[in-house]
Amino acid sequence: MNNNRPQVITKDKDGAKMELTTAQEIIKNLKSVKDEQKLSIPQIKTMVDATGAYLSMTTLRRVFADSSETDSSFDYERTIRPIAQALLVNNEQTGSAIIRAQIDTYLAICRHKDEMIESLREQIERLKESHEKRCKEYETRMEFLRDQIELKDQRMDRKDQMIEKLLDQVLTCSHCPVEKEK
Repeated sequence: MNNNRPQVITKDKDGAKMELTTAQEIIKNLKSVKDEQKLSIPQIKTMVDATGAYLSMTTLRRVFADSSETDSSFDYERTIRPIAQALLVNNEQTGSAIIRAQIDTYLAICRHKDEMIESLREQIERLKESHEKRCKEYETRMEFLRDQIELKDQRMDRKDQMIEKLLDQVLTCSHCPVEKEK
């Protein structure tokens, strides 16, 4: 998406530092909510279905599998968002760890949306520049064509004048065998 997107530094199970993108961070936080609430995949499936979204059990298993944070194939809108909505919005359980995981997930979602907005802004800027460039090209082309039309008009005017002159000469010539009208 965007080269300037925020990175999150965290520690893996062995304590080594690793960078997570916002989508990876969201998945990590969703896993912590699942673990804190001791939810099973079928329970999460039921919660997702209750929101009106559909995700297969296979997709849910892939999202909550070990090291799924490294899988970049998850689409936010179709996969991550319905799970987050089911686990966070429809959750009635409370507890400081759960609330912290929810807050972290919401923050990650906000960062992801910020990335999407920035990407769309860049896309708009590129389209705007492309549009302005095309407009300038069209304007230049139109100016060229106007000049060409003007030149052709001038040539036609000169030809008309020349034809009139020749016709006048032919009509006024005394040696030409042209019958004059009476």
